[in-house]
Amino acid sequence: MNYMLFCFFNKDVSMDIINLFPVPLGVNYFREVTSNELEALKSFEMTANGNASDGGNNTRSIDQYILEDERLSSIKDFLEASVKEYMDKTLCPAPEMSHYITQCWVNSNGIGEHHHFHDHMNSIMSGVYYVDVEEDKDSLTFIRGITDMPMMGHQLLPDIVTYTPYNCPELNMPVKNGMLIMFPSNTTHGVHPVEGRTKARISVAFNTYVRGLVSKGGASMNPIFI
Repeated sequence: MNYMLFCFFNKDVSMDIINLFPVPLGVNYFREVTSNELEALKSFEMTANGNASDGGNNTRSIDQYILEDERLSSIKDFLEASVKEYMDKTLCPAPEMSHYITQCWVNSNGIGEHHHFHDHMNSIMSGVYYVDVEEDKDSLTFIRGITDMPMMGHQLLPDIVTYTPYNCPELNMPVKNGMLIMFPSNTTHGVHPVEGRTKARISVAFNTYVRGLVSKGGASMNPIFI
């Protein structure tokens, strides 16, 4: 089934710019963690994450199913409710579909560390929940991939005088404690090293998937059930 794009012509405007296939970024403000929850998140055993040879290695929890911990039951409820709202507002799944959080883990970026740019495979949408950050320094960076913006990957561009959402190579989004950011899992993202940070940055990341009929397909596509 295709989506019909309707254009309303205005003779007083010489040109309309229409956004095709926008990337939906869901932001939930704010649900700050309690001291007990933060203590629980800091208690998980951590392991290296990324490429240590580039000097920007960060760490993640060995346990990638931290929401099974009873100490985090309230965070689990918050994340699950936010995922449902994001899915309903963006993907509009069929009523017989159900979505759920698969893996969920703790990320920690120490002083001078960064998080390599990546996306999340085998997931529909992903999210990052910020629990202990320096609000005047920390951000999440999204970069354009060739699949996200073919123009940026295959077309020559002139020297740019003013950056806009249409021509910028990356977008930095400041983050705050208690902030949740959700996005399609194939969106490339990472964290640049931060000058002047005085403590580790701690966040909770997660992936999602669905149960039910994934695709009704057509003549050349068979239904897939999970």
